[in-house]
Amino acid sequence: MGADVVLAVLVVAAQASGDGATVSAIYTVVRLFIPWTVPFLAGGMLVTGVVLGWGTKYGLVQWWWVLVKLGVGIVLTALVFVALVPGALSLPHGLAGTAEQVRDAAGNAGTDLMLPPFVSFAALAFALVLSVFKPWGRTRWGRRRRSGPETAPESVPGSAPEIAHEGASASVRESVAATSGPARR
Repeated sequence: MGADVVLAVLVVAAQASGDGATVSAIYTVVRLFIPWTVPFLAGGMLVTGVVLGWGTKYGLVQWWWVLVKLGVGIVLTALVFVALVPGALSLPHGLAGTAEQVRDAAGNAGTDLMLPPFVSFAALAFALVLSVFKPWGRTRWGRRRRSGPETAPESVPGSAPEIAHEGASASVRESVAATSGPARR
């Protein structure tokens, strides 16, 4: 998200500036910055998302919110390589002149770079909201995995009914029986 903010500031400044040297410098920075850093950031986002999905209780395809985040990550990573990097590399070298001349020499490449940082920021903000609120429940794969053999709470070692039967006082047994249902004897 930070790289999106930086890129947004740069491309907006390039469109708003009246100084040709500033616009030229901005386009040079964008041409150098995007192809070498953003693909690594996008790939890192995707790899860490997959690793965290596999390594946590949420799994990679067990919850809809995780699956949607994976989809967002895949789409954003693909857009980096299909649209953003080629757009940045299409900015010409050695731009000089007035601001209008530099923007004209850059052509559509300068204006085409306006949308990606805002789209990416919005998609990443959406993914962040999904991580916080975790909506939509389990996927079909998550429900299938969960519907495996379940253990009854009474048979779990250390559970309240088991403790109530192992030499506990009568008042403890009555308290446990009242809160957990009928105790087995």
